[in-house]
Amino acid sequence: MARKSSMNLLAPIIVVLLIVGGCTQLVKKMFGTDEESVKAAQLAALGPLPNLVGKTLVAAKNDVEARGLQLSQAGIGGDSYCSVKSECFVYRMEPKAGAPVQSGGEVAVRFVTSEEWAFYRKYKKKMPKVVGWSQKKATGLFEPIQETVTIDMEQTSRVPEGVKRVLRQSPKPGKPLRFGQKIKLIFGYNPGETSSSTGDGDVDLNFNDSDGNHRGGGGGFCRSKWC
Repeated sequence: MARKSSMNLLAPIIVVLLIVGGCTQLVKKMFGTDEESVKAAQLAALGPLPNLVGKTLVAAKNDVEARGLQLSQAGIGGDSYCSVKSECFVYRMEPKAGAPVQSGGEVAVRFVTSEEWAFYRKYKKKMPKVVGWSQKKATGLFEPIQETVTIDMEQTSRVPEGVKRVLRQSPKPGKPLRFGQKIKLIFGYNPGETSSSTGDGDVDLNFNDSDGNHRGGGGGFCRSKWC
């Protein structure tokens, strides 16, 4: 009888504990823990990340830092420095505009200089055709974005002696050319007569072209920029 009485007394207590525990879980789900509430409040105070694309690098930095965030930056060649002689513009950002960012978080942007921007705008972000161009003409064209260009040299009889001309290019003419996209040019050169006998079995090799530029040896390839 006593056992039955004690069970009757415990039952209401158990019910109350279950109700309180359920309410606690419900409150956590609705309002979150203290830490979660603070994070939510910080995000609400910062608001969504504004669109930085098209802004100057200076304006983007000011906007980001005013929100208590950090800015990391890189140009199309990977250099993080923007010359004081040139104005730089943001063309990509991460996280994207509208994304929530916590206070102290980082926003990464990629930028182009005004000279690089002018190049892409002139060719409407499409690859120009340079096959058949001389080395001087082709390298002059890509001078503003030379950080994105790599060059190979290939010995061939398809070009006149003593000159260098573009044999192949990538991307192909007319294809989309994104900001910072890598460009590859294959220059062909024809050394012509590269040896002359001295009469005693020795051979003189001439590695200079008609402009006096050194070819870097008698091999068929050169893998440096602007060589």
